Amino acid sequence: DAESDSMLRVNHYPPRPELQGRLLTGFGEHTDPQVISVLRSNGTSGLEICARDGSWAAVPPDPDSFFVNVADAMQVLTNGRFRSVRHRVVVSSERPRVSMIFFGGPPFGQRLAPLRQLLGDGGRSRYREFTWKEYKSSTHKGRLATDRLCSFEN
Repeated sequence: DAESDSMLRVNHYPPRPELQGRLLTGFGEHTDPQVISVLRSNGTSGLEICARDGSWAAVPPDPDSFFVNVADAMQVLTNGRFRSVRHRVVVSSERPRVSMIFFGGPPFGQRLAPLRQLLGDGGRSRYREFTWKEYKSSTHKGRLATDRLCSFEN
């Protein structure tokens, strides 16, 4: 869609050999707001995902693979069946890390709500209907690590 809010981002994290095994946050913990994000890196470690217990797990670097994240809008569309992936990037490498991420987002006027087929037996929607523009505007008001979907829950 020519009106979509999709974008491609390239991130560069310079090497930090002076850290000697300590971790430095390269990009703080967050979920992506879009529907889906597709990431490819240069095979250097640094990407971590948050487990349900709150611990962080390193994603093994693989220069031949893509890493696909379910993002916030997909969580809404699936009524929470697919959960947005909380992740971060840490820097501790002697090699630079380069990543390219495609963020697939809908047009600003697109209305988002759980798909009727995924409401379950009770037909209960976990999220109220809202526009993509409304959601994007709300993401800029909070901190990066904030649960941005909570203000759209029923």
